[in-house]
This record gives sequence, structure tokens and C-alpha cells, in this order.
Amino acid sequence: MSFVERIQLPFQSFFDIIIDSIGGSKVVISPRLNAFHVATSDDDAINYALNLSKQLANAGIYHIILFKVPLSPVNTYSFSSVASYALLIGNIPDNVAGYSTNLMFKYSNIVFASQIICNGVNAYPNIFPVAIGNFLKGNNVSVAAGATSLAVTFPVTLPNTNYAVYVTPQWNTSVWITGKTTTGFTINFGTAAPTGGSALDWVIFF
Repeated sequence: MSFVERIQLPFQSFFDIIIDSIGGSKVVISPRLNAFHVATSDDDAINYALNLSKQLANAGIYHIILFKVPLSPVNTYSFSSVASYALLIGNIPDNVAGYSTNLMFKYSNIVFASQIICNGVNAYPNIFPVAIGNFLKGNNVSVAAGATSLAVTFPVTLPNTNYAVYVTPQWNTSVWITGKTTTGFTINFGTAAPTGGSALDWVIFF
């Protein structure tokens, strides 16, 4: 068992990077990266945590950074470079300002995001309305000339078929859905696609 595993508390498994205090020293722990760093200063602790965060972000990994203890850094730090991947929570010091991060709840390729922005020292974070980024969709999907249907295959397998399909064809036609499964569906057209072909947009919601 590594030193990190021995000092890790059960609840810490929910966090990817933790800034804590042990024996009066500020430490940075990352169970995911198997990293443990005894910081020489508060600035050193934030710098080390930021570098770990960038490693995870560069790998496309969404992660949570927990400030378990308050810090008093001399410099100002920005986590905006990892905004799409990191969520900062806890005793975030004043000088960690100007960051913009997204709280991501991800199921397969469907992402629910609430943007949190903190601007300036002593500023309270502003939590913007939740936005839904639905990646189970097709934009400007080509439809061949004369086609009366189009089969759609999902990039992932859904848990059930209890979803709604919305289709917008780019020519004047009626549409209906058949063959709905957890891996796709078929779009049918009352009027065949025109000469030269056309396109449509589709999206599903649960």
C-alpha cells in the first residue's frame, strides 16, 4: 500500500486532487495520479495542484479539486485553462480568482453543465443557469437524393428506448420515426429527398 493510500480518508476517494494540512504542513494529494506533495508554501501547493489539474485536463479527464484548508497565496492563480474539466470546491482562497469552471454531470455522451464563474478577489462565484449539452444529436446530416428513410446509429448504447426524437428536415416533407432501439432509430420521409440530396437535423431527449 502506498503512502497516499494509507493517508487517504474514505470520503477523499470522491476527489481527484486534495489540498490538505498534515502536521502543520500543506500537502497536495492526488489518489487518481498516485501523487503526494509536501508544499513549501501556499503558493507552492496551488502551483502543484494546478499542474496536476492540467495533466488530467490534457488527458480529457473531468476532475474535482478540493481545498480542505484555507490558503493565503501571494500570487493570483487562474484555473481557466482547465475550465472544461475541473471543478474547484471548498475553501478556495481569494487569490484563486478569475477562474471559469463547469460542473459536469456526464452520462455516456450526454453532458449536463452548470457554469460557475468567479471574477476578482473577494468575489462570490456566480452560478449560471444549467445548460444541457446533448451530444446525442446529428447536425446537417446528409440525405441522399430520392431517399425515403434514414437509419441513425448512436455512438453509445442507451439504457432504454424511453426517449423522444426531434427531426428537422431541410426540405418540405412529413417525418415519422420507426425501429426505435437502444442503439438507434429510423427516420421516414413522406416526400423523398429532392434532386441533389438534402440534409436534416435530429436530437433525442429523455
